Amino acid sequence: MNKYKNVFSPITIKGVEFKNRIQVAPMVPCMATPEGWVTKELIEFYRPFAKGGAAIVTLGDSAVNWTHAMDHEGQLNLGNDNVKMGLDDIADEIQRYGAVISVELNHGGRFSNSINLASKGLKPVSSTPKPAEIDEFFSKLQGKPPAEVEEMSIPLINQTVNDYAEAAGRCKDSGFKMVMIHGAHGMLPGQFLSPYVNKRVDRYGGSFENRARFCIELLEAVRRRVGENFIIEYRISADELVDGGMHIEEVIRFVKMIKDKIDILHVSVGMLPNPFTIQRMIQPLYIPYMPNIHFAEEIKKAVGNDLYVTAVGSVMTLENAEEILSRGLVDFVAMARPFVADPEFMRKAALGKLEDVRPCVRCNTCCGRSAFFKKTRCAVNPINGREIEYRGGKITKAEVKKKVVIVGGGPAGMQAALTAVERGHEVILYEKEDKLGGTLRHATDLAFKQDLKNYLEWIVVQTQKCGAAIRLNTEVTADIIKQDKADALIIAVGATPFIPNVPGIDKSNVHWAGDVDCGRVEVGQKVVVIGGGLTGAESALALAMQGKEVTMVEMQGPEALLNGASLINRFSLQSLLAEQRVKIVTNTKLEEVTDSGIKTINSKFQWKEIQADTIVLALGMRARRDKVAELRHVIPETEVYVIGDCKQIGNVFAAVHAGFDTAVEI
Repeated sequence: MNKYKNVFSPITIKGVEFKNRIQVAPMVPCMATPEGWVTKELIEFYRPFAKGGAAIVTLGDSAVNWTHAMDHEGQLNLGNDNVKMGLDDIADEIQRYGAVISVELNHGGRFSNSINLASKGLKPVSSTPKPAEIDEFFSKLQGKPPAEVEEMSIPLINQTVNDYAEAAGRCKDSGFKMVMIHGAHGMLPGQFLSPYVNKRVDRYGGSFENRARFCIELLEAVRRRVGENFIIEYRISADELVDGGMHIEEVIRFVKMIKDKIDILHVSVGMLPNPFTIQRMIQPLYIPYMPNIHFAEEIKKAVGNDLYVTAVGSVMTLENAEEILSRGLVDFVAMARPFVADPEFMRKAALGKLEDVRPCVRCNTCCGRSAFFKKTRCAVNPINGREIEYRGGKITKAEVKKKVVIVGGGPAGMQAALTAVERGHEVILYEKEDKLGGTLRHATDLAFKQDLKNYLEWIVVQTQKCGAAIRLNTEVTADIIKQDKADALIIAVGATPFIPNVPGIDKSNVHWAGDVDCGRVEVGQKVVVIGGGLTGAESALALAMQGKEVTMVEMQGPEALLNGASLINRFSLQSLLAEQRVKIVTNTKLEEVTDSGIKTINSKFQWKEIQADTIVLALGMRARRDKVAELRHVIPETEVYVIGDCKQIGNVFAAVHAGFDTAVEI
């Protein structure tokens, strides 16, 4: 306990005790009904976080009305009294574990769901008719204009202020003791406050005081509705990270204006409507841990004890949280993705079981899915989003114990082994190399892939101690499977790098990306990376960060670049490649490797030579179908399962879920 004495220091605000200083930051699980009501699925999504030890569990991004505020499907509708029955249920289930439940009240404004609004004959509304940049970005790709945004009238402003107040009131009526007002990330309150968006010329625009007026009226209305003995948390972007937007000095000035109207200030950064600031809000693995904490600390210094302050942003471990809190400059630390990856991480850390904490890899699969209105899922936690099926993170024992033989010790095979053992089976896991990990080992060598390396180390340790018999340095044959008398066979033999058959491909300066990434081979100053998918882009970025002159060549069009990355990580990687001046050539095919570089031909049948000292191949993988064919008929075919890259080339998400989904049914 002493190791985390600041984390586990209780605090009482307005008579509400918080048992520690950890908040579950708002997330977007997309699990409400189409009408915006609470579902059992939503309750079970949040329950493990409360059970796992969080002091505050915040339901994310909930619309204050069902007219203009909604910004994604599966969102809670706080604009109707019918929501209160479900809110009451979820409040009971969260609070039974000693956690305080909260909810993020939001209005998307210009970021609202334009497709949904159009179906109702409406348009997004904001302080000013300025489309969201992310809408402009995708509309340009689709060759169409972005959705029009309407300037809010004074009556609509007044109605919206009332909507926030009534939404907060419904939460209080349902047993909530606090709410969060989402004024960060370019949501509607920020769209009034920010000079980047707000170009009004009436009493809600122009001067700083006028731009702050909507937020102040909103907070005053909420306070009147919920009373003084109710906690209001306000979420703010300390820096919007765009030219002409709000920056820390002006934000501090605003915070001082509202400090008597709120109790807790939750400090983030960025603007969700602007795709290239998202990487600072929801950091991918390329961004260091805790990049925004200094903003929260700077604001806390400015307001002192007048406000409690919460820090957020890639706080990935309880050690990170303790480090932040030990400085005494913030009062709470908010975390989201660590809870998704392992809802029990707080308890495991407190009990000294750090090696059992399943780490988040910051691939942002969970967040990226919500952009396409899909229910949340986690790449490394196959139970996340399916808590109803596997209550408490547990799976049921099999009715009949079987001998399960797994061929291949990559992520799919290891997850299958973990799950099959948990089902109560006898498991034998074969791996042809001298260690577990498969091709995932090649994906963890780059310096900015530490999150993935942490996961690899975790799953190897868990597999080694789960009880499965592990046989390394073994190339499995049909005879071995027969000798084992397997009841079920899982083939997870992976894939090998694809090497194109072009002249010069066997030259000494041509290397596979995996060998380059791990430093096994030397690389010259001028480098051409063949392949613009995720692997090629990450290799190109790493080489450029070493000072190399890098050109990335992709056979397909720009839409194929960075394939394999989640939406958020794609924006980040795109920005970093531009920052490192990586030259990108699309619609261009490798035809020949020469002594001085490569020869290419583009989609217009134009030939071009590119000078290079080193050629790096990142053209994907080929499934080991020959090995699958050798093994799949050894036992009755109905008991044979082919998973992972040897079935279809995928990523960590695909591998882990294939391993789990297969073994959980045996």
